[in-house]
Amino acid sequence: MFRPNKLKSRIISGEKSLGTWVQSASPIYAEMAASAGLDFIIVDQEHGPGGLDTAIDMMRAASGSQTTVVVRVPPGDPVYVKRLVEAGVEAILVPMLDTPAQAREIVAACRFPPRGTRGNAWEVVRASSYGFTTDYYAQADDNLLIIGQIETATAVDNAREIAEVDGIDLLFIGPSDLSSSIGLPGQTGAPEVERLIARTVEAVKAAGKPLATVPRQGRTWQQLFDDGFVVVPWGSDIAFYRQALSAVIDDYRRYTAAR
Repeated sequence: MFRPNKLKSRIISGEKSLGTWVQSASPIYAEMAASAGLDFIIVDQEHGPGGLDTAIDMMRAASGSQTTVVVRVPPGDPVYVKRLVEAGVEAILVPMLDTPAQAREIVAACRFPPRGTRGNAWEVVRASSYGFTTDYYAQADDNLLIIGQIETATAVDNAREIAEVDGIDLLFIGPSDLSSSIGLPGQTGAPEVERLIARTVEAVKAAGKPLATVPRQGRTWQQLFDDGFVVVPWGSDIAFYRQALSAVIDDYRRYTAAR
């Protein structure tokens, strides 16, 4: 259902936004995160389960809040992107965006002609509240937030050109995949990775676009905000639950070992 994109408005005004990942495909966790007052949640459909119906359930779960729902899509699938846009997604996060040509293809999938290739059936889709948002067509293109992920050394080389693509609103540095792309998996604080991140930051800033990223070795979410990043997701439902379970199990094992 249509509503103004609060996260995009915050980015445009330069406000910082904190969110989290929902990787379990659970609307309950999405609703909890939204109820807690986070600025956004990212529904992970690159690594997590679920498809279009799941994404819609997540949007509905957060619809009573001020929290923006971002969906990370499978890489290289503009057809699925079109379906998500029709379903009313407020923001998409596109992983493994290596070239400006890929960026332009994604943007085109999200926009009506002549700016893009999206089919015009807006009066019958969820995105327009099934036609009840009568000025939807005029607002749709600019209300959607499109985020591109820089996750490989190739993407770093092309970062400025990707950022300059009209319609790419925010560039998201993925340090984990970036470290893997240069043979240092998981070493997100390695000097080689830090240099790639610094190059990306410089290139994206030169293009006049804002930046997002996740905490990495040596940088907390607070430090990342201080570094100039405006959007930072921290933790995930699965990670939070794993940590809670591990704490309980550790307590239980200490208890039984003492008896």
